[in-house]
Amino acid sequence: KHRINSLGARGECASGASACTFSWAAAEAATLVSADMDISNMSEEDQLKAAASGGEQHTGRGEPRRRRQCTRTLPSPPPRRRGRRSITGSTAARLRPAMPTAQPLSEEAAMALSMQAFGGGGAPAPPAATAAPALAMPERGRPRTFPRKDAQDVLPPCPRSSAKKIRAESRASDTAGTKLALSDAEVMELFRLVFGDKPEIPDMERWLDVGFQFSPLAKTEWGLWQRHGGPCGIFAPVQAFLMRSLLFGGEAAEADAVDPQRRDQPMALSGEEDSRSSLLAHALTTVLFQTAPTSSYVICQVATREPGSAPADFPSPAPAAGSPEAVAAAQAAAIAIATGSCSLSVSGRVVGHAAAAQHLLEEAVDSWLAGPCGVLSFLCSVLLSRSIGTVREDMDDMTTPLIGGFGHCSQELVNLMLIGEASSNVFDGSRWLGDDPSSGFLVKGIDGDRVGVPLVGYLSELEAMRYVTVGTLYKHPDCPIWVLGSPTHYTLLFSMRRSDAQLSREASLEQRAKKVFNDNALDEGSIAMASSLGAMLTALGIGSDRLAQAQQELVNEDVVLWQDFKFWTARQFGCSDGPSQASSSKLNLFLYDGQDPPGPSLRSIVVEQSDIDPRFAGGGADGDAFAATLHTRWPNAVVQVMPFAGAGSEGGGGGAPSMTSL
Repeated sequence: KHRINSLGARGECASGASACTFSWAAAEAATLVSADMDISNMSEEDQLKAAASGGEQHTGRGEPRRRRQCTRTLPSPPPRRRGRRSITGSTAARLRPAMPTAQPLSEEAAMALSMQAFGGGGAPAPPAATAAPALAMPERGRPRTFPRKDAQDVLPPCPRSSAKKIRAESRASDTAGTKLALSDAEVMELFRLVFGDKPEIPDMERWLDVGFQFSPLAKTEWGLWQRHGGPCGIFAPVQAFLMRSLLFGGEAAEADAVDPQRRDQPMALSGEEDSRSSLLAHALTTVLFQTAPTSSYVICQVATREPGSAPADFPSPAPAAGSPEAVAAAQAAAIAIATGSCSLSVSGRVVGHAAAAQHLLEEAVDSWLAGPCGVLSFLCSVLLSRSIGTVREDMDDMTTPLIGGFGHCSQELVNLMLIGEASSNVFDGSRWLGDDPSSGFLVKGIDGDRVGVPLVGYLSELEAMRYVTVGTLYKHPDCPIWVLGSPTHYTLLFSMRRSDAQLSREASLEQRAKKVFNDNALDEGSIAMASSLGAMLTALGIGSDRLAQAQQELVNEDVVLWQDFKFWTARQFGCSDGPSQASSSKLNLFLYDGQDPPGPSLRSIVVEQSDIDPRFAGGGADGDAFAATLHTRWPNAVVQVMPFAGAGSEGGGGGAPSMTSL
C-alpha cells in the first residue's frame, strides 16, 4: 500500500533549510488541479499527456479544455520506482483525497513545485541560494605597515612649492643625519650586487654617465629623459611615482578625476610654477620609504675618484653628463671595477626620517643627481637603505646581479623600485616548487599581506608569451599607472581616471582566493591536497559549517583543483562565476617612453573592451606585442595607438609603439 499526503509529497528537508523536495506526482497533481481539469473519465495515458501539455487536451467531449492559471508546460518524466511497483502521475492523482474546496495554484507556486520535484525521485536539487547566505567579502589587502619604523616617521605629503625656495635656505646636507662610512671592501660588495662578479665594460658605461633629467620636448616636460640604454628599469618606476604625485597628489584619495588642467595635456609644463624638482624628489623619497624596513635612509653620491683620494660627503659636481670628460671618466671607472679595483667613491649621509631624506634629495635633483652617476647614486641609496643582505634575501637566487646583459635591469631590481622588495617573480604570493615544502624551493612573488596593494602596477610582454604570470595585485594597483616590461625595455602606461585601476567585486575575491590557494598548493598552484581544504576556508573567512559541503563538492581523489575552488568560493560569496568586466568599456590611456633615440614620446591609447576577437575587430592583431601586453590586463580589447606629443608626433602615424628597443 502506498500513501501520499495531500500534495503527494515526501517530506525530505535539505540540510536544515526550509525548502523541501517533492515528488513528480505532486507536480503533476498540482498542475491538473490548477487547470481545474475533469480527469475522472480519462485513461492513464491521456492523463499523462494532459499533464505534459499543460492542461490543454481533448477529453472526448468537444473542444479542448484550457488551463486557467498555469501557462507553462512541464516535461513528462519516467515513472518513479518504489520497490517492485511504479506509481504514475495519474495513479497518484487517483490516490489523492478529494478536495472539494481546493483553490487553484498560482503560476509561481506550480512552477516552484515542478522545479523542486524535477528528477523523478533522483538526487535532490541543489540547495537554493537562500539556504546558504552569501558571506561578507574579504578585504583585498591590508594597508602597508612598517612595524620597525618610528611612529613619527611617515612619508611627507606631496609638495606643491618650488624646490628653489627650499634650496635657497640653509643646506640640509650640512647638518642632517650622520656621515656615511663605507670601506673599500663594502663598496666592492655593493657594486658586485649591482653589476655581478664579471661585468662587461660597455654595460657599466651605460650607468656611469647618466642622471635624472627632464625631457626638452614640448608637451612632455614632465617626462624623464633617458639618454642611454639600460637604466630604463629605474627611469620607468621613478616616472610612475612622479606621475602619481602629479596626477593624484601622491595620496590614496578617492577622487576619480585628476586636476582639470591635466586632462588635455597630462605631461606638459604650461603657465605654472616649475615644481618638477620638488615632485621628483618626492617620487624618489617614496621609493626609499618603501624599501627601508627601518627609519634609516641613506642618501649617497657615487663619483669617480683618483687613486688614494679620500671621499667627501657630497663631492663637487662632476662634468656634465655626455661631455667628453664624463665619458672618459666613465670608461676608466668601468675598467677599474671590472678588474677588481675600487675607482668609485660612495659618500653621503644617513638620516632617520623620510622628511629629512626628501630635503636632501630636493637639494640634489638639480645638481649631482642630474649629472654623471646620478641614476647609479640613487640606486646605491636604495640598496644601502634596505641593506645588501636584505636585498639578497629577497631574491630566489642570491647570486643574481641586479643589472644584466646590455645594462638591462633585472626583474628583482624593477620589483625593488615598485614595491620595495627585490622579489624575483610577479605573481601573487609565494609558491613551493616540489611536492614537499620541507625539501622544495620557495619562489617569491608579490605578497599582498606584507606589502599591501602596490601604489603603481606592472604589466609584462612575457605574460603574453606565456613565460610569466602577472598577479592581480600588479594588474590592479592603487593608481591607474603601470610599468610595461618587455625583454629589453620598460615604458610607462597611465590613465587619468582613478577608477580604471579598481578591482571588481569578483576580481577582488579571486585575488584573495588565489593567494590562499597558492599558499597551500603544489607545483604551479593548480592543485592542492584535500587535507588543506579546512585551512583554506578558514583563511577566506568561511566557517567550518561549510567544510562538509566543500569536501563533497570539491575533493576528488584527495586533491582540490584551483578552477573548482575558484567557482565554489565565488558562489559562497554571492559572486558570478564568469569573468567580470571593468565599469567602463572604453578607456583613454597614455604611453610615455623617454628613450633617446628616437626621443621622449607620448602616445594616446584607446582601449575598447569587446567580446569579439581583436584579430577580427581591427585591433591587436597577431604579432603586435604592445596590444598583446594590454590584452593580459584587458582581454579581447581593441587597441588603437595615436601619437600625442614628443618624438614622432609630427608624422601623424598611428603605428604601435616598439617594446623591443633598449
